[in-house]
Amino acid sequence: MTTDTFEEPRDVLDFRTTKCPLNFVKTRLALEKLPLGGVLEVWVNGDSESAINVPSSLQAEGHEILLKEWLAEDPTALRLVVKRLK
Repeated sequence: MTTDTFEEPRDVLDFRTTKCPLNFVKTRLALEKLPLGGVLEVWVNGDSESAINVPSSLQAEGHEILLKEWLAEDPTALRLVVKRLK
């Protein structure tokens, strides 16, 4: 995970109320629509397994997590910024 500047995400997907593994599947499908190097922002419920499973599954598929932080306006939500590498 880098803290450097990155291209603005093309889309923001709010999956705070979507359970695993559906939030991962929807994230993966959205990434497939982006060009290589494209960036996507995803919000997941940080109080659930999604906070662990979604980023680790995305990395296992070869994508890069550029940012992982708690949302200021919702401290139970985890913000992920993901770069499509495959």
